[in-house]
Amino acid sequence: MSTTVKNKQNTSLEGKGQKIIAVRVTDIILDGTTETAKKYGGYDAVGTIFYTILENNTPLEEISTSNIARPIFSNIKHYPLKNEIVLILSSKDKSIYNSEGISTSYYFPPLNIWNHPHHNALPSVKGLKNSSTEQDYQQTENGIIRQVTDEGTDINLGNYFSELLKIKPLLPYEGDYILEGRFGNSIRLGSTNIGESIPDEANNIWSTTGNVGDPITIIRNGQSEKLDNKGWIPTIEDLNNDATSIYLTSNQRLSDFRVASTNFQSYQAKLELPEDLDTALTNPQLNIIVQPDPLPVQEPLPISDSPILESPSPIIEEEEPSPFDLFIANSGNISVTEIEDRTENQQVTPESNLSLGTSYKETDATGTIDIQEKIGNYFNLSQLIYSDTANNNNINNLPGIDNSPNSSTIIQNLKNLMINVGDKIYEKYGNVTISSGYRSNTLNKKLKGADNSQHTKGEALDIQIPGINTSEIFNWAVENIPTYDQIIWEFPEKGESSWIHISYSNNNRKDKLLATNNTSLQTAYNGNSIYTSITSADQSKVLS
Repeated sequence: MSTTVKNKQNTSLEGKGQKIIAVRVTDIILDGTTETAKKYGGYDAVGTIFYTILENNTPLEEISTSNIARPIFSNIKHYPLKNEIVLILSSKDKSIYNSEGISTSYYFPPLNIWNHPHHNALPSVKGLKNSSTEQDYQQTENGIIRQVTDEGTDINLGNYFSELLKIKPLLPYEGDYILEGRFGNSIRLGSTNIGESIPDEANNIWSTTGNVGDPITIIRNGQSEKLDNKGWIPTIEDLNNDATSIYLTSNQRLSDFRVASTNFQSYQAKLELPEDLDTALTNPQLNIIVQPDPLPVQEPLPISDSPILESPSPIIEEEEPSPFDLFIANSGNISVTEIEDRTENQQVTPESNLSLGTSYKETDATGTIDIQEKIGNYFNLSQLIYSDTANNNNINNLPGIDNSPNSSTIIQNLKNLMINVGDKIYEKYGNVTISSGYRSNTLNKKLKGADNSQHTKGEALDIQIPGINTSEIFNWAVENIPTYDQIIWEFPEKGESSWIHISYSNNNRKDKLLATNNTSLQTAYNGNSIYTSITSADQSKVLS
């Protein structure tokens, strides 16, 4: 007895009395915008396969069929490749509301023909063009493991999917739940296997500590490139050689772990997108992030000969702090609002031939400092650390003399500041003058700057441009500099003595502020204190 199942396209399939039958995939819709997809429902047709009955051993290129089936699962996208085998069944669909007797075929994920995640195609050997490949699969059909020797295949698996001989399945352990992709990516929900009752071959690589059943989750994105071409032999995860991995451990301790990168400063770093793809490829910008100083080594406490009168509290053994812990401990308050109402009167330009005062003396705390070192593209170090106030008050304003971080970190901060902020303003206006750059703690106190001023870290500049209103500089910087920490329109009521404070740090907040003691100007910007958040500066409000 045979039954005929009608699908929505009014094509028929002889199921020969079977409710579920095996078919070979001939094609699949993955793009809802193609003409074929539009014929069967557009985006609604994504995942729809075309198939032929498995008993039909005709090569795919010679098959002409309109038999179709939709995926049975809506929330699991496990679509087959060409020549893979799936099971299909028929059932009513949404057409039940306007038609009777019409059924749609649905398919299950591909059958496990080869017990391999990469592909499970069972092609018609009649359609293989390469005789060696045809022999490979004929041998396999006879129970012999397929061993490819020609480093290739002519199996039709899709429009661009190619068979990769090195892809291996994962070796399972008792109780494991494993999800494998086709390309050496996987998720293992496993556990520790260790103990005398467990054979050596069943002990897994994460079982150096812990107990049987301790859970572990391993996410692997790409297998090791060092694996051989025997793709049918299972493998296990390789912590140090897999492309990328995430290990979620419980009581395990991973042995021989090699850190891929020590660049842990990405914490709190801000993503800077290029203006366009061409710019990113032709003129890439490298933002250098400075390594923080390690925590100071504490001297051990002296051993006392005094008797212990009370039992001490239990000592909890702690592991050494990680690089991340050290970074957090040293970060402190990375960026602050500059509470100050003055800058220096000097006007330093790239052309300034400056003479640092005799107070600028190197000490053992700073090491060797090249004051003529280029900082960015236009200014040198001497121009960024020069100070009339320091010279007149015998203050040593070399980086790192009386503050932290050290000189090398401060100089690197100045480079980051100029490359990302200062150089861009100079390239726009050309006649930028710096009224205040780096400040030692002593100089900053003399200028009545904030205790934690970014000037003392080499992260801030006070700038003026002769003949240009500070409101114009403020608005241009806000609109054209992609990344900054703060831009402050400082005391515009001072007229030509007004300045722009601009800073750059690892915690770039893009704060836009007005600083003024003028109550009418505060009212005009709806502020009630010396600092007010603004979106743009308007010089006319200063003059009114």
